[in-house]
Amino acid sequence: MHEASRLQRGVAEFLRLPLMVTISFCVAGVVVSVLDASSTGRSGLRAAAESLVPGGGAVDFVSAVATSLLTVTSITFSVLLLAVQQTASSLTPVVLDQFLRRKPNQAYFGFFVGASAFTFLVLGLAREEGPAPVYGACITLLLTIVALVVLLMLIHATIDQMRPESVMRSIHELALEARESELRLLGSTRVERRTFPGAAERSVKVLDSGYVVTIDLPKLAEVARRVGRNAEILIEGRLGEYLVFAEVVARVVGVDADDDSYDADVLSAFGIDDVRDVDAESGYALDQLENIAWATATSAGQSPSTAIVAVRSLSDLLGRWLISGERDRSDRSKDREELPIVYTDGAVARGLSALSNLIIASAESRQVQTCAELVRSFTRLAPRLHPSDMESFQTAIDACMPAVIQHPDAPALHNAMTELEAALHGAGLDSRRLAHAREAIRRASERMMPKPSDEPEAAALEHSRP
Repeated sequence: MHEASRLQRGVAEFLRLPLMVTISFCVAGVVVSVLDASSTGRSGLRAAAESLVPGGGAVDFVSAVATSLLTVTSITFSVLLLAVQQTASSLTPVVLDQFLRRKPNQAYFGFFVGASAFTFLVLGLAREEGPAPVYGACITLLLTIVALVVLLMLIHATIDQMRPESVMRSIHELALEARESELRLLGSTRVERRTFPGAAERSVKVLDSGYVVTIDLPKLAEVARRVGRNAEILIEGRLGEYLVFAEVVARVVGVDADDDSYDADVLSAFGIDDVRDVDAESGYALDQLENIAWATATSAGQSPSTAIVAVRSLSDLLGRWLISGERDRSDRSKDREELPIVYTDGAVARGLSALSNLIIASAESRQVQTCAELVRSFTRLAPRLHPSDMESFQTAIDACMPAVIQHPDAPALHNAMTELEAALHGAGLDSRRLAHAREAIRRASERMMPKPSDEPEAAALEHSRP
């Protein structure tokens, strides 16, 4: 069931463009060398080339450039990769993944490797008894000048990409693109099952382990049609879910539990890989933002500004998806045929859980600014909730309240909690646990305590209070 080998994944993620650029340079090197070897006499074009690089020193010039270009390329790439690795140590390995996936970076790497290959080909194909490789030397000179400019661009691009804001913006854009792909899947499937809950069904289990990266809906729909008119396929292994051996990936309603005749066709519709596909499911981007915010919000040595940027990106994504709804019945989905397949997305619930987890994480480092920003995120999302999102939102709020009282009564947190309480009332949600936390923080502040949790007796309110 695995989608790709390591080599295939490497080609898809990074190697394809550099290899194409390098091959183009190699072809150009062979063509130029053949042109040099076949040139006779002193044509106008050759005279112009010799005016830039004299024929007597063409071989020595190409040799010097080839060695220097290879040395500079090796040192530059090593330093840049070290800088990327250093940033990844503080912003999680997603930085490395982004650096490799960016098309400009792939083009830069391919250019330097290709230019080096070009010069070595020109040098290797040159003959002492034949014409001097003036065409190759002239193009090598031009490539050297271009390489110096590209080197400056690569250095700036790498530094710019290592900024936390750039990392978060890239993840944000990837999440929106992945969501477009998910919406096409959601627009063709059902939200809830229409078959009788007690109907006969066959649980199809995976024979491998890994993340679900692709789901072939037409193939699953074909299986359902073969089973019968009232058949339905319930997808358990959603995009981005990690499945272990013998875990249920889908259930085929309308088939006896012991009938395994459809298992092979169902399993072939699911692609599994060791690495999640950021282009296929937005949940991967949500987890990346959560990981960055967690890494920068759980250490007092980290700047809270990075965590706040990640929180704002996460909040923006959830706000967009809440406004449109899970299925987003727009032009890309409302005209599609609804297949007998049930798929529950759960992206909003996952995002709300991430915000709640980050509030809990901020208690470890006492980053009250980050906690206040997270509380504001819930406030922004409350007016946009759909009825189906109410329970997930309430659960996320209630789960993080014990962590909120780990912070002092700072003005930013005080105002954020006041606004959230009003937003909960406006949305018709239960705000008792929030009010309990606010009162605990207020009482701790009156007793000149940094936070309510320093003394359990100060945090506890009267048992008679609801």
